[in-house]
Amino acid sequence: MNDDRAGKFEQLDHGRSGVLGLGTTLRWFRDPLAVMGRLADRQGPVAGFRIGMFPAVLVTGPEEIHEVLVSRAQEFRRARAVTGTLWPALREGLIISEGEVHRTQRAMVAPLFTARRVPKYVDVMATRMQAHLRRWQAAGEVELLAGVQAMMHDVVAGLLIDEPLDEHVDVVDAATRIFDWEMRAMSRPIVAPLNIPTKRNRDFISDLALVRDWAARMIDARRRHPERHDDIVTALLAQRDRDGAPMSEDRLVDEVINLWAAAHETSADAMFWTAYALSRHPGIARRATDEADRVLDGATPTAEDLQQLPYCLQVFKESMRLYPPSPAFLREAAQETRISDYAIAEGTIVFVAPYVMHRSARQYPDPLTFDPDRFAQESARPWERLSYLPFGAGEHVCIGSALALLEGQIFTALLLSGGTLQRIDGDVGMKLTINLRPKREARAVYTPRRRVSTRQLSGIEVGESR
Repeated sequence: MNDDRAGKFEQLDHGRSGVLGLGTTLRWFRDPLAVMGRLADRQGPVAGFRIGMFPAVLVTGPEEIHEVLVSRAQEFRRARAVTGTLWPALREGLIISEGEVHRTQRAMVAPLFTARRVPKYVDVMATRMQAHLRRWQAAGEVELLAGVQAMMHDVVAGLLIDEPLDEHVDVVDAATRIFDWEMRAMSRPIVAPLNIPTKRNRDFISDLALVRDWAARMIDARRRHPERHDDIVTALLAQRDRDGAPMSEDRLVDEVINLWAAAHETSADAMFWTAYALSRHPGIARRATDEADRVLDGATPTAEDLQQLPYCLQVFKESMRLYPPSPAFLREAAQETRISDYAIAEGTIVFVAPYVMHRSARQYPDPLTFDPDRFAQESARPWERLSYLPFGAGEHVCIGSALALLEGQIFTALLLSGGTLQRIDGDVGMKLTINLRPKREARAVYTPRRRVSTRQLSGIEVGESR
């Protein structure tokens, strides 16, 4: 520990190990969200516990989280249990890479997702979302999570390769199975290693080969004919590192898969919880609908329109506070260190839990109430930067946060202006995989709203029959 006060730091009580600590471990794998909440209530912002024989720490205070992710980040690496599980699919992409590899890749990818650049993606996102919402209406009933997942696959295809999703159905199906395998592997105490040829593992390896081959073909087509394409993969090919070298072929494939995983999985979950929250808060839905009607008048939103939809953005931000798509980040102490006044041994697993912090009365008044006005500009407070972390913080902060906020704002406005979401039966519950997911299906009916856009009349006199 690089601190001359090391001997003065307190030792955390991690509880019983081995068989005596089995109860906590079993409760953790049954309902980690509940266990995290109880630990924080009993021990405060830095809580010790064990998972089996292994000591672990739960961090839920904003200052303490800042230590782990920002000010002392070099002393905490990504947890090897996570990187080892996710490496076969994600490899050296941004999601799990570390050190110089991560810094080099991030410097090359970041220019594609700046706040100045992402507005050019609005038309692709809005057009494809709107098409899926119309399909929901035509279907009569939709399973909400499956609906937003299909929507986001289409949106991501539009952003990455600017091609119709229907032309890549086999790849989408394979990618979905890969992401499901990862979710399952991360939420189970025991998973068969990939070198054991179970059916699930054989399917995963086959699906991964299909997706990597597809990514390589998409890259090659854009390398040979960049003038034919205007998408993220084409832009990625033009990026150079500080020595002027392009990204290697393997790392290009890694990044395409990483961007697909991050943009699809996390965004779909965020949109599910936003739609779910709106279905349970009709007064808030009406207010956001009024704003969307006034600004959009039934039309597809443009980048300019989004500046006039602040409440729709507030709704999405509040959804991510109460239902953060990434409810916990895992780190591992790379050396003997500390968090606040507590000594942390090398190798200790550290759970950084925005989910718990976002629901803490220490940080938010009436924290379990869904209240988008928390994010009204006039009521914004300095502590929000530390106590609101849907995208993480530090050098691993989500590179697509500006894009994700635009996606959520567009989705909220289109969902409300285009129809009415009805009949989500009861509480769907929550479970932690890698992301925050519902425990149960949420079946809904999305019915059209009868209105005519004056934008769409386009030269026809108001009142004239069509």
